[in-house]
Amino acid sequence: MTILLQWLIDYTWLLYPVCAIGFVVYVIRALSAQRERGIAQFTIEREIATSHVVQAWAMALVFVVIGAVVFASTTFIFPKLDLDPFSPTPTLEAGLEITTPTATPAPSPTSGFSVPTFSSTAASTPAPTSPPPQPTETPAPDVPEPAVTGDVNVRFGDFARLLSYGLPAREVATAQPLLLTLQWQSLDGVSPADYWVFTHLLAEDGRLIAQHDGVPAGGTKPTTAWGSGEIILDLHAMTFYDPAYTGPATIVVGMYDPGDSATRVPTELGNDYVVLPITLDVTP
Repeated sequence: MTILLQWLIDYTWLLYPVCAIGFVVYVIRALSAQRERGIAQFTIEREIATSHVVQAWAMALVFVVIGAVVFASTTFIFPKLDLDPFSPTPTLEAGLEITTPTATPAPSPTSGFSVPTFSSTAASTPAPTSPPPQPTETPAPDVPEPAVTGDVNVRFGDFARLLSYGLPAREVATAQPLLLTLQWQSLDGVSPADYWVFTHLLAEDGRLIAQHDGVPAGGTKPTTAWGSGEIILDLHAMTFYDPAYTGPATIVVGMYDPGDSATRVPTELGNDYVVLPITLDVTP
């Protein structure tokens, strides 16, 4: 329903010329029927012409009412609706506090690789400085071999493309972080800022239940340092905020400016995020 309403808002302008054309057509029909009624010589001809006049004016009025309803809806009703369930306000209450990565890796006893741990600092902390872009091949980070993978192939701005994702399983438990591996490809464009990647796990009702934000590749590959054609493996350990939740969940991925969390990188789909094409089953 949300997608349908958003589509109606985006293409509302198409309804105005349709209503205008319909109004003009039926006004012409009404005037023609009135002329026929005026020259009719028999009572039955005048009755038929009168019926045509009433029907034509009624249809013209219908098009006027439709245009007025569309205008009122798009001007006063739709703007008050929250049509983007994937854009929660970045506040502590929403579980979207911006975090700055620190160099304190925590070893995982089960997968044999290191997952960076993060400590929260104020959102005003400046973004980490980045070296000048070096068009060299990036060594693959120490990430687990995912058991579940899928293609995404969505462009972010003119500098990045999200190629695919990897997960340990379709069924995840809230007792430990959810490890999500993203594969990015750098494009010919240059990133205007050191954007952070956000990964949100959303419940069926759109509620945020797990999250991880940070500089790509555990803080080692800021977006301004990506070279054209470079492949970046980006691991995110998503921490659960609601360990009691069970049921289906989806993952939303995007990029934003840590200096202004409202500034997100648009995608070629017209949104500022992408929903990964997989539904997870969250267990306690």
